[in-house]
Amino acid sequence: MIEVEHKRGVDLPAAVVWEEVCHFDRVLTWVPRGDESTIVVKGSGVGAIRDIHLATQGYVQHRLVAFDDDKRMFSYELTAGKPIGMLDYTVVATVTPVNANHCIIRWAGRMTPDSSLNAVDIGRALEVALGNMTTGIIARLKGEPPDFVQQPNEDWQLRQSKAN
Repeated sequence: MIEVEHKRGVDLPAAVVWEEVCHFDRVLTWVPRGDESTIVVKGSGVGAIRDIHLATQGYVQHRLVAFDDDKRMFSYELTAGKPIGMLDYTVVATVTPVNANHCIIRWAGRMTPDSSLNAVDIGRALEVALGNMTTGIIARLKGEPPDFVQQPNEDWQLRQSKAN
């Protein structure tokens, strides 16, 4: 099991950031090539399932496992797909106020990589993915274009499906 964390301070109020982050169906607005991808959410609240077809990685499914509006926190787990070579993962997102106009966006993830891959490299790939979501959130809220980092092993799942 590999654990990663990405956190970034931003000059936006926590309430504004949380209002964007708390929506389980908005992830495609924060990720590279999200405009070429699709999402369908089934259910609402804890237990909701989102089926995502990512242009960069293929099919991924997540289940919302925790949500606390007061603590500005939610968590989800992988229930189908193997993005960037992960067999499973759980991610916790939090938005913490620093002061009235600043907050910290934090993603913490735990994952198990495919045994044929280097675990450290896949951990780094997950950290980059979480960082890119943060970049996408901030860019969206500020009305700026996102400057995403190249995702290591991004198309691993797509390459695997073509190889089989």
